Formats: sequence, C-alpha cells, structure tokens
Amino acid sequence: MKCPKCQRDNPKDAKFCNECGHTFQASDQAPPIDLNKPHSYTPKFLAEKILTTRSAMEGERKRVTVLFADVAGFTSMSEKLDPEEVHQIMDGCFKILMDEIHNHQGTINQFTGDGVMALFGAPIAIENHAQNACQAALSIQNTLKKYSEELKNKSGIDFKMRIGLNTGPVIVGSIGDDLRMDYTAIGDTTNLAARMESLAEPGTILVSDITYKRVSQFFKFEPLGKVTVKGKEEPLDAYKLVEQIKKYGAGYDRQIFSEMVGRDEDLSTLELQVIKAIKGEGSVVNIIGEAGIGKSRIISELRNREIMKRVTFLEGRAISIGRNLSFHPIANLLNNWARIKEEDNASTALDKLETAIRSICQLDSDEIFPFVATLMGMKLSGRHAERIKGIEGEALEKLIFKNIRHFIIKSSELRPLVIVSEDLHWADNSTIELLEFLFRLTETQRVLFINVFRPNHPETGDRIIETIKAKLSVYYVEINLQSLSDQMSETLINNMLNIRGLQHAMVNQIIQRAGGNPFFIEEVVRSFIDEGAVVRIDGKFEVTKKIESMVIPYTINDVLMARIDRLDEETKDLVKIASVIGRNFFHRILTEVAMTAHDIDRKLSHLKDIQLIRERKRMEELEYLFKHALAQEAAYESILGQKRKDLHLKVAASIEKIFKERLHEFYGVLSYHYLNGDNLDKAEEYMLKAGKEAMKSSASSEALHYYQRAIELYIKKHGDNVDKKRIAEMEENIAYAFSNKGLFVEAVDYFDRSSINQGEKVQKNILLILTKIIINLMTIVRNLYIPAIGKKKIPTESDNQNMNRAIKVATALSSVDIQRCFIGNIEVLKRSFQYDISKSQVFFNLQCGGSGIFSVSGISFRIARKILEYARKSIDKTEGIYLHFYKLAEHAYNFHTGNWCGDIDEDIINNGLKSGDFYFITGQLLYLCYMEIELGNFENCEIILNKLNSIYDEYNYEHAKSDF
Repeated sequence: MKCPKCQRDNPKDAKFCNECGHTFQASDQAPPIDLNKPHSYTPKFLAEKILTTRSAMEGERKRVTVLFADVAGFTSMSEKLDPEEVHQIMDGCFKILMDEIHNHQGTINQFTGDGVMALFGAPIAIENHAQNACQAALSIQNTLKKYSEELKNKSGIDFKMRIGLNTGPVIVGSIGDDLRMDYTAIGDTTNLAARMESLAEPGTILVSDITYKRVSQFFKFEPLGKVTVKGKEEPLDAYKLVEQIKKYGAGYDRQIFSEMVGRDEDLSTLELQVIKAIKGEGSVVNIIGEAGIGKSRIISELRNREIMKRVTFLEGRAISIGRNLSFHPIANLLNNWARIKEEDNASTALDKLETAIRSICQLDSDEIFPFVATLMGMKLSGRHAERIKGIEGEALEKLIFKNIRHFIIKSSELRPLVIVSEDLHWADNSTIELLEFLFRLTETQRVLFINVFRPNHPETGDRIIETIKAKLSVYYVEINLQSLSDQMSETLINNMLNIRGLQHAMVNQIIQRAGGNPFFIEEVVRSFIDEGAVVRIDGKFEVTKKIESMVIPYTINDVLMARIDRLDEETKDLVKIASVIGRNFFHRILTEVAMTAHDIDRKLSHLKDIQLIRERKRMEELEYLFKHALAQEAAYESILGQKRKDLHLKVAASIEKIFKERLHEFYGVLSYHYLNGDNLDKAEEYMLKAGKEAMKSSASSEALHYYQRAIELYIKKHGDNVDKKRIAEMEENIAYAFSNKGLFVEAVDYFDRSSINQGEKVQKNILLILTKIIINLMTIVRNLYIPAIGKKKIPTESDNQNMNRAIKVATALSSVDIQRCFIGNIEVLKRSFQYDISKSQVFFNLQCGGSGIFSVSGISFRIARKILEYARKSIDKTEGIYLHFYKLAEHAYNFHTGNWCGDIDEDIINNGLKSGDFYFITGQLLYLCYMEIELGNFENCEIILNKLNSIYDEYNYEHAKSDF
C-alpha cells in the first residue's frame, strides 16, 4: 500500500511505513478507486467538483437528508484486538459504507474514525433524498449482517453499527483552503441526525419525525414515541426504520404541452361573463386557487378564445414585493396598455401615456392625464403639474379614483372591457381600495373584472370577496379551482408525453404525489426529460432505461431545485440572480448584475427551452419571467444569506444606473433591495423617498409603511444618539399619512410626538390654559371690531405649510378631543389676523372655519357673523381663491341661526370638486338639504341628495353617500 505521507509503496498488510514510520489508519487502506469513474465518495473527484463549482465554494441552502453511522462498542473492540485486526475490520466496513452510500446517490463528506457522515441531496440535489438515504441505511445494515457473521465466526466479534437519519435545510459548501478542501453541511439538521444515531440501538436505524413523514408510505417503521434529545428543550418523536414495504421506481426533447384538463366548465363560466359584458352586463369574477393549480393557465386560454377579439383586454399583475409598491398592478396594466417600454425615458413614457388617454378621452384628456400619471408615479411639468399643485392626501386620492373611473367608462363605451388582475394576494392596499371602488361600474358599464389570487390572504383576496358579496353579490361569480381528479391527472400526463412504455405504477406515483396539482405534474414530467429518462426521437417521446431508476419527488420545491441543480454552473447562477430581481426581470438589469457570465442570451434561450422561464412581449418589448412564482421562490431560497445580500446590493446599484432618469418610480423597489442587502443607510434613504412618492400619489397606506420602517431603521442605527428633529420630521410624516387615512387617534398621537421632539412643551396648568384662551378670544374680537391699520403680511410658503399643519392637527382633534380642538383653533385663528388672507387659500379657509367654530358650537353667533363679514371683505380682492369653504361656513351660520335661505352655486360646487375639497362641498350641500327640509321643500331636498349620491359614485367619498 502507498503511504499517504511519503508516497512510498509498502506491503499490503503493513502497520507502519518502512520509510517514514507513519502509522497506517483504516482509511489509508480504502479500496482501489477508478478516478475516471465519478464516485461521489472519491476525494479527488469531489475536490475537482468543488473547485469547478462556484456555488459550492460559496455555499448554498439545500434540503437534504443527513446520515450518521458509527460502530457500536468500537472502543471496547479496539482494546481487545490487535490494531492490525481493527484496521482490517474497519477497512471492510468502510468499503461497505462507501459502496452502499454511492449506489444510492449519497456523498460521504466526513469519516469519523469509526463511522461516516453522508449527505443525500448535496452537492447535487435529488428529489428523493429521504428515500435514498433510508434505502442506503437498510442496505448497509443488511450487508453488515453478513459481514458480522463472518467476523463472529473468525474472531468472535459481534460487529454492529448504529445509524441515524434526519431531513431538513442545511448550509452546504466547501471549507478549507487551496491545499485541503472538504464539502460539508452545517446546521441543526446535521446535529439532529447525529443525535438520532447516538440514540439508536446497535444494529438499528433511527429516523426523525420529518424523515418519517416523507417516506412513511414506502417503509415500515416502529414508533418509539417521544425521546429526549440533547440540546432540545422538548422531547421529539423518533422512529425505528424496519424494512422497505414497496418499491418506488418511477415511473422527459424539452418542450411539453397539453390541452387544458379539467377546467372546461370554469372556462365556459368565464366566456359566459365575457358574452354578458359584450351585451352590456358587467360582472366581477374571482379565480381562487392554490399555487400551481392552474389560475394563470385558464386566463391564458381565455385570452386566446375567438370571442376575446370583440373586447379590450387589459392585464396587470402584482409582484411578491408589491405589498408596499403603490398601485403597482394598476400601473403595470396601464404601462401595458400605453405600450410603455422598459427602455423609455420619462419624457417618452409621459408622451405615450398622454397619447393613449387622448385616443380614448379626447375631450377630457387634459383633466384625466395628470391624475393617471400621478398614480403611475410619473413626474409632471407645465400645465399638468399646475393642475395637481396643492392637492394632496384624501383629495388627491378621490380625484385619482374619479379620473380612473372616468377613463374606464369612456373605454367601455368604445368596446367592452375585460380587466384582469393577477396575483392580487400580493397587491398593495391602495390597489385593493381602488379596485373595490371600480367594481361598482359593473352595475352600469360593459366591464368584466377578473381577479386572480391565492386563498387565505385576509388583507387582499379575502377582503375583496367580503366586499363584493356585501355590496355587489348580484354581479359576482366565484371560481374556486380544485385539484385535478386522478383521472384528470392521468389525462394530463398522457397528453404531455403520449408515449408507450411509461409504467402504470409510475403514472400512479406521479398522480398520488402531485395531489392533483397541474404544475407539480408538469415539473415532474420535465424532470424526466432533463434526466434523459424520456427523450424525443423523430418528434415523439420515448422511454429510456433510465426510467427504471427515476423516483417521484415529494414537494414542488424538491423537483424545482433538482431541475435547477442540473444546469451548468453559470446558468444556475443566472437563475439565482434573476430570482433576486423578482419573478419578472429586466434583461438589462440581469446583464448588468451578471457581468461575468458569458453568452447570457443563449442561456436564457436554454432556460426558455426547458420551460423554467418564459418570455413575453409587452407590446413590442421583450421581457422574461419565471414560468411560475414557485420556481423563483425555490431559486431564491437556495441562495446563502451573504450571497443573497450581495446580489440585492448589485441589483439595487444596477437599477440606480439604468433607470436614473426615472428613479422615483423605483424608490420602493430600491428600499427593498437595500434593506435585504443590509445597507441600512440607503434603505432608510429610499424608504423616505418612497414614502414621499406614495403620499404624492395618495397611497397613504404604503406611505405609512415606508415612514414607519424608516423611523425603525433610524432608531436601530443610532440608538440613544438620535437627532430628535429628524425623528420629529418622520413622525410628522406618519401623522399626515394616518390623517389621510382617517385614522385620527393615531394621527394625533404622532403629531404630539413630533411636537415634543421639536421641543414644544405641553401646557397642563388649567389656569394658564384658561388665561390663554381668554387672551386669544379678546385678540380675535379686537381684530374683528377694530381692524389693525397698516399693511398685513403676505403668507410665505413656510407660513402656509405651518398653517396647513395646524389645520390638519385641528381636523384630527375634532374627532378625538373637542376641547383641544377648540383651544388649538382659537390659537391659530388669532394668528391668522396678522396676514392678508386674500393671498392664501389656507388662511382664507382657516378664517372661514373660525366662523364655524362659533356658530356650530353656539358659543357666539355674533362673532361667527363678524368673522364671515371680515372674510367677505377680502373676497373682492382675491385671485384664484376658492369660496367653497366660505359657503360652508355661511350655510352653517344660516342654519343654526334659523335663517333658512341659500341656493346651490354650481360654479362653487364644481370648483370645489375639481380641487378635491369634498368635505366643504358635501358640508354645504348637507346644510342646504337640512334647510330645505325645515322649509318643507322636499323636491329641492331630493335634488340635493341626488347630487350628494353622484359625488359618492364618482369620487368614492363615503360622507356624501345618502340613505335618506
């Protein structure tokens, strides 16, 4: 034998090297191995594999089954026998272990002196790693029985091994340096496998609960109940593996296709709703089903139906990181419709959107375009920017809703509309709210809404179901996609392969394992093709001998990872990079991040050929996406944490570089990538920017998320050394977001926090508070009756902002603490007399509101009248000041003083609606309605109520809804 230290040849049974004196170990006499044969246990082969596998060098997350085996009573045996005999016994034992582990696709990655540690499912993934490990363990024990009998007859040695198995996630990779490398697995999964082995009786195999669950139908087990495991707080279930009870053989060129199976009735239901839309009847259809059940396929089939040529088909999709990307599915839909491409700059994108809107709404395009563009996060300029200037919060939201609604109505008047929203379980709250508003169009318009989502998502899909059932049940159709029956599953398999020689037992295994999930079945069939068990010859599929060794995976994740692992390393890395970008990925970003990869287009073509990804044309633009969300999730989860962070940072940097002209559209995505890349400074920066953008587009829920996460990050980074003023700014933004959502208790809380962090003191002395109220009231009365002589200040932008904040606080307090509201209003009303209110809508509204404080509360009708007179004097010299708040205050004063007079001023009403001041418009209409009731003019009252209901319908302003 060759000495591993000096490489000198020695006699086969030598105990020591004749040259250097090295003491030979059992592993030094491992059986001869053909290095040209890819044995998984060959150190040279494994080292070469690791050196040529970049992902292995870096490490990966994998699901594997770990096997530990060691000799029972090895120390006692070593004491009784001569070292040479021990060496010979272990030499035979290691040969058995290596042969059986290799025969079942396992990898020995560690010799432990008297045993081994082996992995099944790494470094190359196999779908059936748990079954293979159990078969290997049984084969080892069966072979060792014969070996033990020989030893007992020869030396009287009762040779037995203990074996332990556990299945789960591990981090696998190489450790060491250029001179020595080992492939190993790290994690709790490995530790528990070792514990199982130590608890096993000599000659037995002990498996964990998770391994048992994955293979229980193929092997016979003896339950051992709960066992105490070192390092675990609670006892764990353990099972003794006894024998195999059934064989699970298995029963795929690349492209496969099948006609849709088992969904004819569902597709007919959809077609019927399209026909109804064509005839003028709208409806809402929810397609609900688990991942892989065929939701997207049924939409694809519908899209290709002849009847779809008679409608306009609009499609948008939510993405897995989209819960906080404002209006993402709607923006996606509008981008597709307007033919806006990835490479379009901001100006081109705006031009395309405006042209598309003008083609539908020629007369109203100047009104609709600014609000649709704002929803999409586009930057406006000129007259369009002027149109939305100063409109924010709820007012902006309602105007966006109204104009999207108007656009859809106009579109449906030209052709019936079919609007598909896919993956809505990932949608943001603003999208859900907008869709709920738009669903009401089904009562009067030729619009069919098709919503596609997974079940059991309370904030999205479940909420949509509840809303429609409560308000639009007559127009609602629900399609719950069920698992395919066994017969349907068999039909699907036969359709995809249509070959002879596929054993019936194999088909049954696919059916049983897939549980009626079409995507699972498709992926299993594709894995057969990838493995060469099924090949295409002369255009037809044929079975090869490899089919006999194929097994069916337990989960979709297993089969997907096995397919990904069969790719060459560069293509495999490309898939992982794409998974970090998202289910949809831009070619330019992928190329930028994978700069060292060669021939990317060829690799993408290959991935398309094996149907792991697909390409689609978004109008003239080509984009790629994972064929199924589960494929993207599986690839993403396999990436090690640090590598994943690095990729997120690279993706973020690429987005910043490629989309620098339209970067505001990607603030939310950038915050996501930088957060997952652990760059907290950049994550905070983009969260604040994303929050600001969300507020601009009225997406208060998403703004709230970004601002709250930003403040959490800031405090996490700085601890006790935070800048209180910076905290105050973020708290104020959170308060505004809460206020816009109508959550006034939370808004007041954050306004108070912001004030405290800015150094403002809360006055608690009752006497001082009363004194201040009296002084403020006296100042107000003095300014009303004895106006100051001299020129008043013209409000600056800063003055307007400060006063606007005061109004926001007062509005929130009016629903939370009326006493504080009154005190605060008196304070800001007093301050307003220093300014020329004719130069500022904010200050003008504030003074009109001051009249309402005194008239509605009944404190002083005289002061209320004087304030109105004061405001009326400035009306003549106002330029561009809306009078709807003045009218509200005037009607309130007239009603409460019994002076029941007033008419609808259509110009004021329309201007108020145009500027989004729904609170003031609704308020004055309600006061007019109350006065008409008091006068007995019920016909006029009905006209006003119809006007209010019209505001509710057009703008989704709940306070305008009348149930009179």
